[in-house]
Amino acid sequence: MVSRAEPQQKEYDENMNSKISILIDGSGTLPDPKDKVIIMAAVGVNAQEILLSALKKARKSTRCDKKEKSISEVKFYKAGERTKAVYLKELSLANINIFALIIEKNNQSIKDTPNNFALLAYILLKECLVFYKDIKIKEVIFDKHFQRKDDLIKFNEALLKLLGETLTLKHLSSVDNPEINSADMVAGSLLWKYTGKNEKFYNLIKDKIISEQILNWKEARAMIFANKNKKPHEPAQAPIQ
Repeated sequence: MVSRAEPQQKEYDENMNSKISILIDGSGTLPDPKDKVIIMAAVGVNAQEILLSALKKARKSTRCDKKEKSISEVKFYKAGERTKAVYLKELSLANINIFALIIEKNNQSIKDTPNNFALLAYILLKECLVFYKDIKIKEVIFDKHFQRKDDLIKFNEALLKLLGETLTLKHLSSVDNPEINSADMVAGSLLWKYTGKNEKFYNLIKDKIISEQILNWKEARAMIFANKNKKPHEPAQAPIQ
């Protein structure tokens, strides 16, 4: 795992008297064996207006073509190269913290179930909770992954049980809540890096990354048992092989 907590001490101190929102999105798909990795990214921020400001500046600074102007939200795979660069550069200048989980699939097809998705969210959120151990978490916002209400309920129950902590969980559409796109842009940048496509967008935000954990699916699954007796704000660890 890569950790860069020290450079973020100033931002941490500034957040001490604030309530933190954590926004989460992913890139890659669990069931498709052709996807080599799954990325889960979290952006911690004490005021979501910061993220909206970054989006506004990206749109204003970018000479979008007609196709891009018609897009209602800025998604990594829909945005042009310049839009990606401007948006991510703005995020790099903002008072945010980034947490990343990279799951190496090894050509596996993994079922996209509430329990499996909750496991990924658990591993990622444990890193957030450790970093923000002295700061109140206002809410955890997910770009809506499941559409069925039953699946959302199962996911929430599974995640909170794994964490052993009560958190306010929200599942929102990024169309109506564009600040969530910050996590999508981060996840897309990480996916490009870990699939060998390009590291230039990752390099724009790497100094904001607090943790960057790399596991395979077997290791991720084993973490349920390896960490079952840990308190919420204790670091999660992969089992010793």
